[in-house]
Amino acid sequence: MRLENLLKGFERMGQFQSNLKKATQIATKMGSASDRIQSATTRSITKATRTTLSVNFKSQEANQQVLDLTKQFSAAFQQAVDNIHSVAQEFERMDNELHNTFR
Repeated sequence: MRLENLLKGFERMGQFQSNLKKATQIATKMGSASDRIQSATTRSITKATRTTLSVNFKSQEANQQVLDLTKQFSAAFQQAVDNIHSVAQEFERMDNELHNTFR
């Protein structure tokens, strides 16, 4: 009876299998968003050079800070995308291994 219950438990495990296709779709969409963010960080910002207003200088500093933060965010976001791909592939590999083991 215990073996039978164990086997039923393994049959139900299939309900919790990872979904590589879905994870890949999500990571691909996130990757596209990451590409757009990265693209925004490479666009040049036209700076006013003929003014001596301190507000202009402070605005340029603020723009540079936002650009730096956006670049940091973009790198971290891309790392998350890469991690999703990697983890999904590892779960898929483990699912297949378990499926083959308990066939």
